[in-house]
Amino acid sequence: MLAATLFFRSLINLLITASATTTIAAVVTALSLGNAFAHGVTFKAHHALPADSTVLKNFLEPWTRKIHDEAGARINFLMSAEDPGEAADAGFVQMAKDRNVDFVWLDLNDAATDFPKYSVFGLPLAANTSEGSSRALWAYVDINDLGFREFGKLRVIAASRHDAPLFHMRSIGIQSLSDLNGRKIAIPNPDSAALLSAVGASPIITPESSIGEALSGGTVDGTLLSWSSLATLKLEELVKTHTGFPAGVPSPYAETSVLLMNRDAYRSLADDLKRVVGGNSGSDASAWIGAVFDDGAARARQRARERGNAINVLPAGDLARWREAVKAVVDDRIRYLDERGLNGKSLIDEARELITEYDPVK
Repeated sequence: MLAATLFFRSLINLLITASATTTIAAVVTALSLGNAFAHGVTFKAHHALPADSTVLKNFLEPWTRKIHDEAGARINFLMSAEDPGEAADAGFVQMAKDRNVDFVWLDLNDAATDFPKYSVFGLPLAANTSEGSSRALWAYVDINDLGFREFGKLRVIAASRHDAPLFHMRSIGIQSLSDLNGRKIAIPNPDSAALLSAVGASPIITPESSIGEALSGGTVDGTLLSWSSLATLKLEELVKTHTGFPAGVPSPYAETSVLLMNRDAYRSLADDLKRVVGGNSGSDASAWIGAVFDDGAARARQRARERGNAINVLPAGDLARWREAVKAVVDDRIRYLDERGLNGKSLIDEARELITEYDPVK
């Protein structure tokens, strides 16, 4: 009551004492501040997703609406975006640390340098669903306190591991690993280059935004992407065959994402609003993102069937060779992590155990 009285007293004083021009500006500002006080806080959320992204439409936007509603309209969001395809990595983290924005969504394709522990979940580790492995990733992030240790003391809201990538080819499909010999494969994740080279392919490291041009121009024979990414990048009409991996077999890599919040922004909230944000963070929020990827993958696969595209699985006879190539990649990452002063084997073993717990192969 006292605050309201003082607010309107100040407004009256402005009307009486200021010049006409200054008074109008002051009234607009004062009314805006009064409206902000009445409606709580407005957070800035930043991402680099396309406007029609399934993650944006089926997670970020409904997630912000859910918080808004549960907070009684006292938490609002102002969404902003980089051009799709821009690197959303350490620079985005710095934006959140500096509180130029309050929330950031990062798609992490090449995270080993800046986020070495987090990047473990991008390795070729066997998983069943994005929903389950995203729960496993959240548990890993929580156990290792990665918000503090790798994301600049930011608060981790949710973490996700995307659906598994597979080979999408322009014409001649992949029936076995020998079919990859000399084939040019566009890959957005440099970590998978060594693995593809080990099985005879010629990996071409290509930004996601350029893969469509590479496919349509014939400079590559195919690409290695998840079903959901193939749809998001609008590449479905450019490929004719698809080859994946049997259940329980490590995929070539995994895209990962994370939603981060500035800690001071969180601390500034009233206790009941902190509970709203906290209640929409963690394992369930991570699983929600994973479910969006799983649903997008299922729909993209169904569209491929309807187009008459061939959908293959690598034969059992190739799996020993594939696992050997995967082991070499994982062993190389263990050495890299050890050189960074981290226990690489322990981290990777922990990731595998969590995936087995939260995302068992059925």
